[in-house]
Amino acid sequence: MDKQLFTEYPEQDERKYYDLLLEQVKKRMDNLYKDSERALRDTHTKTHAGVKATLEIFDIDEDGIKGELSKKTSLTASQLNAISTKQGLLAKPKQYPVWLRFANGRTKVENDYVSDTRSMAVKVMGVEGERLGQSHESNTQDFIVQNAEIFFIKTIRDFYGFFSALAKWEPSVLLWMLLHPKQFSALKTITSRNPKSLLAERYWSGSASALGLNPDFDASQSGVVPVAYPAVVKYAFTPVASIAPHSRLAIESRPESDRSRAKAIAKSGTQPDNYYRDELIAALAKPDAHYCWDFGIQFQTNPTMSIDDATIVWQESESPFFTVGRLTVKHQIIDFDKQFDFIENLRFSPWNGLAVHRPVGALNRLRSFVYPVVASYRHQKRDLVYQEPTGDETF
Repeated sequence: MDKQLFTEYPEQDERKYYDLLLEQVKKRMDNLYKDSERALRDTHTKTHAGVKATLEIFDIDEDGIKGELSKKTSLTASQLNAISTKQGLLAKPKQYPVWLRFANGRTKVENDYVSDTRSMAVKVMGVEGERLGQSHESNTQDFIVQNAEIFFIKTIRDFYGFFSALAKWEPSVLLWMLLHPKQFSALKTITSRNPKSLLAERYWSGSASALGLNPDFDASQSGVVPVAYPAVVKYAFTPVASIAPHSRLAIESRPESDRSRAKAIAKSGTQPDNYYRDELIAALAKPDAHYCWDFGIQFQTNPTMSIDDATIVWQESESPFFTVGRLTVKHQIIDFDKQFDFIENLRFSPWNGLAVHRPVGALNRLRSFVYPVVASYRHQKRDLVYQEPTGDETF
């Protein structure tokens, strides 16, 4: 079947694997936390720190974006005319308060010398508009991004196989990986970065989102039949200089000598390696601390840029990112012990936000079922009544 642009496609027996996977998720959480007072997340488990930020949405030059897409891509005139960039969060220039959660990618708390992905969960507050039905908050928009362009699992069926191995016995994950060499290679690729600073790292959504909904859109059909959208995009936060012209920053790595030293100290039992937490706290404690990322969107411009297979990179040579805003972090004092409960209790999900930014693709459809189960488990462990953040919180 020839796939069409801006269209997500269901997998065979997709709904069956949702049910099977949810059983494994509950089993996994019980295995980890049944006898504990607190349950952490099942992935991205280690919180490096919570950081306050500001997201400024620019006055977007929609005609300029369409002009560039016309020159650099094979989008037709009708496809370009159907694109409406200035909607939802992007509708008008505005500044929003933001909470960021920086975390690792693994399923448990690890020393930071261990190679891993690093994530930045972005919660934009004060966002108005029609909500996604799965939203757990009323006035926020979440973005889940990590310092890798792709995810390492290809299909929902594959994720079920991987997660079943993980829930059964962690060493069996290696066997699953050996039987899926392409996905094993993808995992090794995305965990190979050891950033010098999380404040100067680039982050991608990996998965895609709609930009607008068609008039005949029916949410119940997603994952059942092919569903088309006016446009589909991915997001990225690219580190730039804090002063004009906001040039793109070079990506730097943590020195190997420092990692080796930290590993030796941690293995001796002297102290764990919390390099990224310590670096965030120290960097932002400086009175002149000022860090920025350009907030960009990248359009799907060819059906080969898969929406459902998140292991496929959307090449920027085929479709460039367009800057639509800027994320800024400035001087702040982070008392990790005081903020820990607040940051741990926060819920982040790509399904928490506006309807016009609907997450699409197999990975995101899967997340719509898994994320609420993990969040409920975590909160029920401590009898918590969830409260939506406002950005006014202090610690």
